[in-house]
Amino acid sequence: MRIERFALPHHWYRKVQRFLMTHEAHNNLMLGLAGILMNSPETYPEFYLSEVIDEDAKTVGAALMTMPHHLIIAHGTSQEALDLIATHTHRLYGTLPGVNSSRDLAEAFARKWTEVSGVPHRRLMQQRIFQIDKVSMPEGAAGSLRLAGSADIDLLAEWYAQFAIDATLPVPTPEQSRAWAEATAAAINRRAFLWIVDDKPVCLVGATGPTPNGIRIGPVYTPQDERRKGYGSACTAAVSQKMLDEGRRFCFLYTDIENPTSNKIYQNIGYRPIVDCDLYVFNASNPA
Repeated sequence: MRIERFALPHHWYRKVQRFLMTHEAHNNLMLGLAGILMNSPETYPEFYLSEVIDEDAKTVGAALMTMPHHLIIAHGTSQEALDLIATHTHRLYGTLPGVNSSRDLAEAFARKWTEVSGVPHRRLMQQRIFQIDKVSMPEGAAGSLRLAGSADIDLLAEWYAQFAIDATLPVPTPEQSRAWAEATAAAINRRAFLWIVDDKPVCLVGATGPTPNGIRIGPVYTPQDERRKGYGSACTAAVSQKMLDEGRRFCFLYTDIENPTSNKIYQNIGYRPIVDCDLYVFNASNPA
């Protein structure tokens, strides 16, 4: 068994696509990021791509990292391949911010990383991937859907940062939020939609990371004073339906497992759970 690192995203994708597509929903984040690396390389100028192959030249593992974000391990990666990825990334970088993968793989990698690096690991977030192929439109929420554009950049930047705070994700700098908003408004790699009530935006839902058959929905953000009015459900359902109408076979969505309200809302409009994922961080200042 051996590991190979790739400098060209197209070459890596050709080698691992079939492996990733065995579990398209599980690996939707990797598939979506691969598309960005191939089509908009300026988005992530520094990255790590690897494939692990066995003695029969069969893919048994894959990993992707877009700096400065966490390492992502493909669902379906074997334990031996996982160990190889851990030792390989440690030899290359010495440190990693964290790892994101399906639950068992994330935990196994975190333990191996602590073993090879001596750096403790801590589970930061428990997430669940949902998938939808038929939308049940909610009733009762006023408003309509509108594609966000250049006139919405300030609002998009503000809400993007606030979403990260609410979701306990790394908070982007004002420059990062602005860059995200400008790329979104220009429909580069992603689109954002606003739910409009009485000419006022009350909710944001993004669509990004297309895969061969699907697309990821998110972020989903409703400002505090507009919550509990059904806007988040209505906007998410409308965006999901729009993606299906445009030819996607299904949409994916990540939720925080510890937020039962959002999990219930998404299931009510037709999303069904696929797999649980964990995000671990590595920090010498954190207890193991």
